Amino acid sequence: MSDNDNGCGAAVAKVTASTELAKDFTLFQIEESLVLLAESAEEEGLTPEIERALAVYLEGAAEKRDRVAEFIHFCEGMAEFAKAEGKRLQARQKHFEATAERVSAMVLRVLDYLGVKKLEGRTNTLKKRKCPPSVKIIDDAKVPAEFKHITVTLPLPQWQELLASSGEEFRKAVLSGIRKQEISVELEAIKQALNLEKTVEGADLVINRFKLQVI
Repeated sequence: MSDNDNGCGAAVAKVTASTELAKDFTLFQIEESLVLLAESAEEEGLTPEIERALAVYLEGAAEKRDRVAEFIHFCEGMAEFAKAEGKRLQARQKHFEATAERVSAMVLRVLDYLGVKKLEGRTNTLKKRKCPPSVKIIDDAKVPAEFKHITVTLPLPQWQELLASSGEEFRKAVLSGIRKQEISVELEAIKQALNLEKTVEGADLVINRFKLQVI
C-alpha cells in the first residue's frame, strides 16, 4: 500500500474490525418481534404497552433473553460500523478529490503543450476554462485585522463582565458584529458543584440511574 493513501488504510482496518463485530450478530439470529418492538419504541417512545411486551418476552425461555442480548450487541456493532464507515468515507473522499486535482492539473499541462483549449472524446470534452478571480494568502500574518475574524471560547461570566465593563457604544458594536454565538454547558463542573451540595439553578444531579450491561 502506498504511503500516500491519505489514511485510507487505517480507516479500512477500523471498518474491518467493526464489520467482524457486527457479523457475530447477523440479522437471522434476531427475532422479528424484537426489531418491531425497537422500531415501535423509536416511533412512539417507550410506552407502557411496549414495556409490557418486552417484559413478557423476557419472562419466557432463557433463549429469548439471549436473543435480546444478541440484538443489543448487534445494534452496538452496527453503530460502531457506521462510525468507522463515516471516517473511511471521509478519507476516501479526500483521496479521490486529491487524485482528481492531480489528474486535472496534468491534463491542463497537456493542453498547454499541444497548444489547444480542448480535447474531444466520444462522450466527454476536456476543456481549459478560465476561473474567476480568487484570493491567495501569501502571508497570513501581514493581512490587516479588518479582514479577519477571531473565534474565542471563554467562560460566560468573563464574557458578560467584559461587555458590562465596556462603554455602551462599544458594547453595541461588539454585539452587532457577532457572526455566530454558541454557549455550551460544562457538565463536569456542574456535577462537581452538585456533589459538593452546592445549588446550581437549572440543573440537578441524577442518581439511581442504571445502564444495561450485556455480558
